[in-house]
Amino acid sequence: MRSFIEQNQHPADITNQSIIVDDARVIFDEFDEDQIEKASLPSPLVTKKHHQQLTQANNYAPLHTSPFKNQNFTNLVSSSHVLFATDEWFARAENLVKDSDPTFDPELYCDQGKVMDGWESRRRREAGHDWCVIAAPHKGDVYGIELDTAFFTGNQAPRVSIEVTNCSSVEKEEEEWKFTWMPYAVLRMAQGGGIQGTGMSVQQVEKAAAACTQFKWTEILPMTELLPGYEETRMHYFNIPEHVRRDAKGFTHVRVNYYPDGGVARMRLWGHPVDEVVSSEHETQTESSIPVSAEPYHYPELSCEMNGGEGLECSNKHYGISSNLIRQSYGKDMGDGWETARHPDRSPVLIKDPKTNLVDSPLSDWAVLKLGMGGCNASGISRIILDTKHFKGNFPESVKIEACDADLENVSDDTVCAATPERNDGRVTWFNLLNRSRMGPDREHVFDRDSCALVNTDKKLTHIRVSIYPDGGLSRVRVYGQPAREYIPSA
Repeated sequence: MRSFIEQNQHPADITNQSIIVDDARVIFDEFDEDQIEKASLPSPLVTKKHHQQLTQANNYAPLHTSPFKNQNFTNLVSSSHVLFATDEWFARAENLVKDSDPTFDPELYCDQGKVMDGWESRRRREAGHDWCVIAAPHKGDVYGIELDTAFFTGNQAPRVSIEVTNCSSVEKEEEEWKFTWMPYAVLRMAQGGGIQGTGMSVQQVEKAAAACTQFKWTEILPMTELLPGYEETRMHYFNIPEHVRRDAKGFTHVRVNYYPDGGVARMRLWGHPVDEVVSSEHETQTESSIPVSAEPYHYPELSCEMNGGEGLECSNKHYGISSNLIRQSYGKDMGDGWETARHPDRSPVLIKDPKTNLVDSPLSDWAVLKLGMGGCNASGISRIILDTKHFKGNFPESVKIEACDADLENVSDDTVCAATPERNDGRVTWFNLLNRSRMGPDREHVFDRDSCALVNTDKKLTHIRVSIYPDGGLSRVRVYGQPAREYIPSA
């Protein structure tokens, strides 16, 4: 038997280490981030291993970090729906796309056998192979694939392939092109997903397969061998070649094929959602499918924690804290942001100001952030991005940002947080940076220097004060500009 890595030899000149697993020679490739960038698919991106006895996978998070984690990618199959699966005898297909990391209880059994946290089909005794179809929550632009076989050590799917297609149609309602085209999908969703201990009949599989033929499928991962789910071998990473990514862009559905059967704990497709962009009159317009914050920019993100940014204080911490706003990655959910409680003093009936078209209310919550790299020098701020990702029914109605220059030896961060725009203490003077601007749900709001909402862009600043009206949640606040000094991380 040829191992996964032997079949897909990595092009880089690297050192191989071998151990014996079930009479199969498994190669562990050692390479760094630069070599990951050079990888061509379907080469596996396997993190650094050591020559040692294989051990059981850890419960929850794997030891090694995904190479896709810090690239501002989104898991495109998070919150997806499984429409069809040929067999779910040991574990249902919904487990494959769970956001949580897989777990294992060695003592837990059920009527079907060992309880496994993944999608596992029975040992196939009929012609064909097992497969499932998943409806993604958004159209997607996929850059990378992550497969985890944790705890599937003698029962992992020996080979898999992954295909995607775009089922959307302007002539059909979303419910029709997203769900009801697949036989049995409506019943499956009505009963809360697949049922463990069941499998589809030959006739049902044939009917579902025929429904799939009405679409053109793009193979993003050809048939590829998987390693068993020990801690040292569980994680499998794949880059998507550019020409494949172009063909797959805008996909709405995913088909996962097992050859012929078995189990996989988790699948994550890393990339960017492809959505129509709807911007307010003051925002910088963009039609890019890639979030603006993921694109290269000529100035650093001064607010980011990786550049020394800090979340200092906020008026309300009911559902989150200000330090969440400065994380480099995208928010994984609403808990990974700053959200306040509903303001108890809000008006019984909201009234809009006819001049601004914003709610006529002074009620707000605030958060103070300290910029990294010494803040922005006198050339001023170049761009601000406010991200309401995941905040779909609880985003702020509007946001205002003020700034100050506290680059003085006798001005502490506590002094900055205590000073308010209405009550400056002489050492801290807040000035407008972003006029109060309307927000929308679950997206990035981009304000460039030429935006009429961004003001005082020629002033030096070290801190910002983000005010949300009247309450709600933000996922990230990204502030860009010419740094006052270089940031050197502490050892």
